[in-house]
Amino acid sequence: MDFQGFPRIHSIFYAVFDIIKGTIVKHQVPEGSITQIEDTAKPLIDFEAISEYIIPKRELYKKLVTLCTNGYKVMGCPVILLDHEKYKHYRNEFRFNVCFVFEQDAETSSYEAVVRKLSRVFEGLEMEDSFLSRDIHTDSQTVQNVIEQLFEDLNSYCECQIPINTFNTINLKLFPTYRNPCTVYDYHVPVCTVDIEKMMTLNWDITVQKVICYMNGVNHVKRIAELSNVKSDWAKQSMEHLLYYGCIIVMDIFQYSNVYAVKPEITRLFDLKTGLAQECLAYITLPNAQEVSIERVVALYCSLKYGFTVKDWMEEQLVHALNIDERRFISFGVIKGLIYRVHKYPILTSAHDTESQMGFPTVDEYSKVINKYTGVAIHPDIIPYLDGTHHYDEICTELECSPEELDEQLCIKYEEEVAWSQWSVQIIYR
Repeated sequence: MDFQGFPRIHSIFYAVFDIIKGTIVKHQVPEGSITQIEDTAKPLIDFEAISEYIIPKRELYKKLVTLCTNGYKVMGCPVILLDHEKYKHYRNEFRFNVCFVFEQDAETSSYEAVVRKLSRVFEGLEMEDSFLSRDIHTDSQTVQNVIEQLFEDLNSYCECQIPINTFNTINLKLFPTYRNPCTVYDYHVPVCTVDIEKMMTLNWDITVQKVICYMNGVNHVKRIAELSNVKSDWAKQSMEHLLYYGCIIVMDIFQYSNVYAVKPEITRLFDLKTGLAQECLAYITLPNAQEVSIERVVALYCSLKYGFTVKDWMEEQLVHALNIDERRFISFGVIKGLIYRVHKYPILTSAHDTESQMGFPTVDEYSKVINKYTGVAIHPDIIPYLDGTHHYDEICTELECSPEELDEQLCIKYEEEVAWSQWSVQIIYR
């Protein structure tokens, strides 16, 4: 989650609708950037070509309008005010827009709230004190001064505070916009990327303060909610909040029965420019122990494969004889995108050839579902999770059981089958 900074504003202009001339630019910063003025360079955009979208039709008023032209992006929020007495010389209405101009490819999501707020503030000033309409047929530079300060302060300091009169001040501040976080589930394990406890203050949300104390890179979300005595949904919301700001990442529960596979990105460990190899060795090596070679580390990662559990991998590669922490070894690979988790999805299947003859059992039939490999009824609490959309981590977390206990219920290793049973469980790895 790298923030690249706010895009530069190339121009700010204030446009109004004149009953004779139509849409005109009343004020602009820098001078001549939107409409041609003597002794100025060519304007950034062709204002006449887009004027109908600057002061648009009624359907677009008080909505954010963004358009691209001549390599630039223009963003505004047009406003219309109706008053038969106040605007009787303007066809009973007053229409205006304050627009920002950026490069066409700029990421401007952080400015959307600023543009909307500025239009609301100007609307309020006009309704309260005729701040804008008074400026139309006078030589007043009040609005010009405001947009000049907006241009300079937002570009230089990413915030501004502009006093208008005794009772009104324009306060604007840019905030970075990040991607929405992924959905956090009970089986996710949060891993801190920063020292959150040092950042935390008494003003933080109480639920966030509670859950942080139990985030150790081992506890899953449901366990954290139980230990901190908060609702599971609240704990997940807190995790998503921390995830949004890059304070944590989420991983799968580490177990020796897990299966992992290598990704093509493993070659990044050989790129000396990234420094990833040195970071990896420093992270996975046991305290006060000698580091293994990076070639050996890559070989270990490449030996992870489908159908091969972490336990099997450790026995084959004699990991205990090496000076590495297997838990940190796996977590580093997942965090850096070098390996990925292969989940187990159990699916309840019928012995009949066609699904039309027997579909998924109903709730009333749960007690009659006999596993043909064990001859024992499958526990009713497990059956709703056997539709192929729930993996072992989710099922074990929800039912508070271990993978071994779940295997006993869904066992498919028996050679003899119960001939009269109609149900079996297949395992899909993906």
